[in-house]
Amino acid sequence: MKKLTLTEVQGALLELLTDFDRICKEHGLRYSLAAGTLLGAVRHKGFIPWDDDADVCMPRPDYEKFLQIIAQEGVLPEYLTYSKDRGKGTYYCFTKILDKRYALRSPNHREVKYLFLDIFPVDGSADTKEERAAQFKKERSWVVKSGICQWYTMDRWWGFIAYIIGWWFYLGCNIFVTRSRCVVKMNELAQKYEFGKTEWAGCHNFGYPTEHAPTHVYENYCELEFEGRKFMAVSDWDTLLEATFGNYMQLPPEKKRRSRHYIKIYKK
Repeated sequence: MKKLTLTEVQGALLELLTDFDRICKEHGLRYSLAAGTLLGAVRHKGFIPWDDDADVCMPRPDYEKFLQIIAQEGVLPEYLTYSKDRGKGTYYCFTKILDKRYALRSPNHREVKYLFLDIFPVDGSADTKEERAAQFKKERSWVVKSGICQWYTMDRWWGFIAYIIGWWFYLGCNIFVTRSRCVVKMNELAQKYEFGKTEWAGCHNFGYPTEHAPTHVYENYCELEFEGRKFMAVSDWDTLLEATFGNYMQLPPEKKRRSRHYIKIYKK
């Protein structure tokens, strides 16, 4: 198999985004470029030069409709598949669209075999700052347990003592907690507040506020240029990016301009 360069990885991700965008537009589903992908669209009119993944988010009602649609035979091209976000054997409380033409190798994503596009549901959040802090704390406790369930499978060396201690935590969590149970609980907590019924909304997948903003930010959408194509984004992307990144137009120090995902992509 041929290892892809970063430019080739971004090209493959662009095609994955295009397939996703087509399905959403054909079925009238709302979505927005998210996280670093949205930042890249605004700051670079495409991928952040050193980025090697792509993210989108969808209001929960649209996200659930999307899952129902792609579960139907023939909706996804034969080279695409998707990961389930609930039930036995799941790893995440969000879904990934996977391109089977490209194999993925990563110490952080042992359970993912192919190049992927992350699709995050946007749920409601508690209205007061104190209630949101309590909500995130409870969600984060299950994210940590889920991470421990996966920890031992990662190719990392933390020192002999830490490694042995980590192994016992890993064993205990997988016997008494299990990652599938963590995902079920994370899903329950994420959907505690119905989207559109609270003043705040965001992604609740990692136990801390991501893509978090007043709900009205997720009510209007526009098209943004991205690598010479047009994709959907929240119209008030400035509020969302400022909440997520602060001074988002300022480039990070040069030593931090690198991917954090540790992935290698190969064309099959």
